[in-house]
Amino acid sequence: MRLITPEQLDAEQDSLAVRFVRHAADKINNVTTRMALLEFGAYQFPVSINDGGECVDNSYVVSPLTAFTGYADYELAHLGRPWLAWPLQQLVAGVGRHLERQRIDRIVQVNNWLLSTNVYPPQWQGDELAAMTQLLRERFPDHVFGFRSLNRFSNPQLLERLSALGYVSVPSRQVYLFDGCAGQQAAFLRHHNTHLDATLLRKTHYEIVPGHALADADYPRLQHLYNLLYLEKYCPLNPQFSADWLRCGQRDGWLELTALRNPEGRIDGVLGWFGNDAILTAPVVGYDTALPQKTGLYRLITQLCLQAAVERGCLLNFSSGAAHFKRLRGGQPEIEYSMVYIAHLPPARQRIWQLLSKLLHGIGIPLMQRLKL
Repeated sequence: MRLITPEQLDAEQDSLAVRFVRHAADKINNVTTRMALLEFGAYQFPVSINDGGECVDNSYVVSPLTAFTGYADYELAHLGRPWLAWPLQQLVAGVGRHLERQRIDRIVQVNNWLLSTNVYPPQWQGDELAAMTQLLRERFPDHVFGFRSLNRFSNPQLLERLSALGYVSVPSRQVYLFDGCAGQQAAFLRHHNTHLDATLLRKTHYEIVPGHALADADYPRLQHLYNLLYLEKYCPLNPQFSADWLRCGQRDGWLELTALRNPEGRIDGVLGWFGNDAILTAPVVGYDTALPQKTGLYRLITQLCLQAAVERGCLLNFSSGAAHFKRLRGGQPEIEYSMVYIAHLPPARQRIWQLLSKLLHGIGIPLMQRLKL
């Protein structure tokens, strides 16, 4: 088992993870981090390394401070329930000051692809976790380290093994899963809204353009469409993917793009898949939000995702957000966790993570479930 910096990679080394570590991080406009490659057995995981204080509003994919304060505050401000949002915002602000003081962003995150949802190899059951933990303790004695994007449906054994090794579970959000492993017998296909969306896709005038057919000139438009939805409509703390990042992902094979082009030749929607044989995610979704809702672009993009899960016989992790929309189409809610190792840190830094874990288990999870977020 070894941890390799980009400078230490041999010129002949090549894999999806190697390409990602070499080229991807500096192409996300609001991500500041150092990347490395963790190599063990047949596996290679990208690793993000942050010392804390890199920049203000570093994206939540590398910054727990942004995830648990900046992003949380933004979500509460748009909750539409001021009677509930105000006291929670005061709590977030108070806890946030302690999180920053205790250097919560001094963190190493394993298998971090800098996306909203990371996926883990389905055949990997975590046999090397003890050795991995020891290596990280030796290399990063003053850093928190951990794993993002774990849930009890997809990663039960990893969660159990990490917990047994002393990792602390920190709830992050509620995601929506669509299980396409049964193919045409998938339960979500029986939902009325899924039938309506399938009909819309069959009749659409949009051309479905695969990523390999995109021209270089298309990528700025794809970036613009992603920005319209994820940064302007949702939250600017989401990863700000550049046109170069999208192009790099499609070229290097760790991102699978699809575009929706109208009869006049203009691209109005974009979808980017990331995953493996068992799990599919959609970290890139965007469309022209100025077009009338009846155009149905988000419905078309969703149906393309559900259709892909059925055709590939895999699970679709459709991330968080648009909860009511996803529930109507058969999405099953699942709480997502980060697992962090803090036992080697000074007591004050351990306590702040333990406090965060207790608050999110005691307040965060019940709110997410009750409000169906």
